[in-house]
Formats: sequence, structure tokens, C-alpha cells
Amino acid sequence: MDRQRVGAVCAIGIALVCLAYLLAVPLGLVPADSRWQMHEVVLVAVLLAGAAFAASSYSIRDFTVGSAGISARLDRTEERQRRLEDELHALRMALSGVVTRFEWDLLRLVAAEGPAMVRFRQDMKLQREVERLDAMGFLAPLDPRGLNAIVEDHGQEGKEFDLKHYVAVTDAGREYLRLRDQFLG
Repeated sequence: MDRQRVGAVCAIGIALVCLAYLLAVPLGLVPADSRWQMHEVVLVAVLLAGAAFAASSYSIRDFTVGSAGISARLDRTEERQRRLEDELHALRMALSGVVTRFEWDLLRLVAAEGPAMVRFRQDMKLQREVERLDAMGFLAPLDPRGLNAIVEDHGQEGKEFDLKHYVAVTDAGREYLRLRDQFLG
């Protein structure tokens, strides 16, 4: 039996005993000299609170007894930790699979300071990568002719050119790079 179930059973048991006692007092079943004193009532209340706490998914984060009284900070650490780890893993997987390694390199090149020197390839690989990054909203064309301007201007040359004359990184592209660097290193 796990901690939460044991705590729930204890809380229910203590609550039932307390209810039975509270019903027995006005019915005259508990003699006046046998009634709980204040310290006993406080003890039962503390036991009930402790059992209820054990039944919950909270854990004590910080407990302080001082001149200001008693204070405790509670946290759902285990459950929250597991959920955050799962979400982080899912985010890492999503970020790593959004773009290929080559598209990521190209996006970083365009986002970096200075020129983004690339070479047009006859197999159209560069063009496909740029078009895919544009379709995802990570790059935006600057030339009025759109992305076709790259092929028109450099499709036959095979010389290096500055890709920043044709595309710019969007805010979404910069955010993607920031998140990927943050979560994937």
C-alpha cells in the first residue's frame, strides 16, 4: 500500500472516531469527567491534519518554527518533477525534429553576424532547405521575386553568394534557435 492510501485510511479512521465522539457527547454517552481536554483535542486535530496531508500528493518543502509561529511550504515535488521531465523530454524531441541538421546550420548561418556565404547546388538542396525554412516561418524572402530569385541569380554560376541578400530570419526563427540552444545545448 502506498503512502497516499495509508494516509487516506488513517485520515478517514481518525475522522470517524472524532465524529463518533462529537455525536456521543450531546447524547450523554460520554461522562463529563471523561471528555477530551483541550490538549487532547489539539492532538487529535494535528493527527487528523497529518493523516490528511499524508493522503495528499504534497510534500513538505520547508518547515520553520520560530518567534512568528510555525510555517510550512508545501510542494507536489514528485508528481511535478515527473511531469516537468516528461515535458522537457517531449520538447527536446520536438525541437530536434523540427528542422534537419543542415536546415538548422543554414538558419544559424543567416541569423549570425556578418555575411551568410553559401553556394547554389545543382541538386537544388540549398533551394529546398530555404523553401522549407520559409514554409515554417523561420525565414522570410527579401527579394520581391521571392525565393526564385536565388535560382535566377545563382542557379548556373556555382559561385558563393551572400544568402542574406535574399532571406532574413524571422522572429519565429530566432525564437526557435533560442529554444533549441536552451534545451539541446
